[in-house]
Amino acid sequence: MSFLNFIKNNFDRVLAVDSEFCYADHTKTIQSRVVCFVYQDVFNPKDVFKYWTADKRFNDPPFDFRKCLLIPFNAVAEGHSWLHLLQGMPNNIWDTYVENARLYKTFRSGKGALDLLTTAQHYGITEVMTKEHKTEMRNMIINNDTYDDEQREQILDYCLDDVELTRKVFIEQVLDIEKKNNLKTEEDYKTEISQIMFRGASQLHVAKIEKAGIDVNYPRVRDFRNYWDKVELQTIQELDKKINVHDEDGTERYEKFVELVKRNKLFGKWERTFKTNKLRTDKKYLDKIIKKFPELLDFQIFKQIKQLKAYTKLSVFNPCADGKLRCSWNMFGTETGRCTPSTNANIFGGAKWQRCLIKPGFGYVMFYLDYEQQELAIQGYLSGDKKLIEAYKSGDGYLQSAKWLSLVPDYATKDSHPDEREIVKVLFLAQGYGAGPGYVAGQIKCSLLYAKHLLRMFKKLYSTYNDWISKVLRKVAITNKITTNLGWQRYSNGTFKINKEGQLKSIRNTLLNFPAQGNGSDILRQAIIKLHEAGFVINAPVHDAVLISIPIGNEDKEVKIAQRIMEESAEFVIGNKIRVGIEKVDPHFKVKEKHKETFNLIFKKIDEFKYLAQSRQQPGSQS
Repeated sequence: MSFLNFIKNNFDRVLAVDSEFCYADHTKTIQSRVVCFVYQDVFNPKDVFKYWTADKRFNDPPFDFRKCLLIPFNAVAEGHSWLHLLQGMPNNIWDTYVENARLYKTFRSGKGALDLLTTAQHYGITEVMTKEHKTEMRNMIINNDTYDDEQREQILDYCLDDVELTRKVFIEQVLDIEKKNNLKTEEDYKTEISQIMFRGASQLHVAKIEKAGIDVNYPRVRDFRNYWDKVELQTIQELDKKINVHDEDGTERYEKFVELVKRNKLFGKWERTFKTNKLRTDKKYLDKIIKKFPELLDFQIFKQIKQLKAYTKLSVFNPCADGKLRCSWNMFGTETGRCTPSTNANIFGGAKWQRCLIKPGFGYVMFYLDYEQQELAIQGYLSGDKKLIEAYKSGDGYLQSAKWLSLVPDYATKDSHPDEREIVKVLFLAQGYGAGPGYVAGQIKCSLLYAKHLLRMFKKLYSTYNDWISKVLRKVAITNKITTNLGWQRYSNGTFKINKEGQLKSIRNTLLNFPAQGNGSDILRQAIIKLHEAGFVINAPVHDAVLISIPIGNEDKEVKIAQRIMEESAEFVIGNKIRVGIEKVDPHFKVKEKHKETFNLIFKKIDEFKYLAQSRQQPGSQS
């Protein structure tokens, strides 16, 4: 029996599906109306079901979702449509977009590389609509509040075209997966379909997260949007008094920046750009300097000013009509399956002071729950390295490793020996991403000889893990793929990939961390699904953490339940629990003192401007 026949025999219906809709606002997450749904039976393509819903706020599910396999292309959109029409959340989802990303993300890049039309063409499906026709139809749907009979038929036919394309892609994809994963037995088929539906279901839960949004201090967000452009220059001028790199109009001057570098005695060591031979001022290099020389506050201020200049572009300060922040979380955005939301739209992706704006909704308490030292735990449990597991179970794997390496005494704590603990964090990063002694020496400011010594001792300490990961990479070289416990895969040409110039490039170092990152992303997906099933409101996924809202009244008990669910989700994926930390969201949530100072400075200037502006408007005030 083939994989396709197995699917046919295990569901009442297998239905390709698509919806047409209009977005409610600029975030392109929440829908203002769902115009239509079209379903087509994969194995009986003449069975087409069209539902016009433009005038409906509620619509009964047309099928028993528990017995059907539904096949959209990018299920987040259909998830929003089902939520909008109050139809519930189907569990049996095969997301052809996600599985396409699993199979081909490594080999395709650029805008539209994984979209439906491109995917169909990849499979040799030539009867596809043009991008021009797609744009024309989307404009018709978006730019009209009502539709005449002719437009209605055109829209339904257009939607059916997408459904038909998705149906054809699905069939080719099933055959592709069966061949690539060498599926032979019924047990193989059961495992594969359950893992695919797990990923598909997680996409619908992303829709629920986007619908929930992030509650914020809306008056402050509104003030920033309304007044920042008026006080930006004053704020920059006040900060620049300490470094003198900008003119009075806020323009950055290169020659003044050179003087700043000279004052800090880094001129001969500072990297230059290849094209212009000027000193580098990009964010990536500034971050490197700040990390290497945290005592040199001038460069932190310089970076802060560069960020301030970009703040007017951030959509973080353009909330939805209900006052909440939303963005597309783009789950499966990386090759390891992690989320990749837009930095400009994601409050967790920009400057740290922005988090001061997060505020629980009325009647709710917010908590940030994160997996503690998740990568270390996953590496230990997957490899069976008893020493690594012991380090994790100690409560602070970095500090325990420092003790075993004789970098600190047995009585050392995180507070008493922070520098030595930081050295071990660098060693873990080097081990996880294949960095050599040069990287270690640069990060901890030591000789190359001592860096080699540290790496040698560290690899010896965790030799079981290093032997295991070497075997994993040898297997990749043979099978051309690496897989998480729940089936998320990265395909490759062994431990190489072909770059834009058509040359083979080693990806060994990036593959090193795939087991930790890939299984970590599966853990987060499992946690999100189980938290939603338990009735929790999730506001945001944040790498290896979630932001949740709990009604006031029993929050201490409820957050412990959420914590347990997350720990058990880790156990489901890797066989062992991972600790989950709890932090209550308050005005200083996850914000260090230096970032609070930035927040206070910005809103001090805004409040001063508002006060003066309002004073001028008072009766009897002088202009």
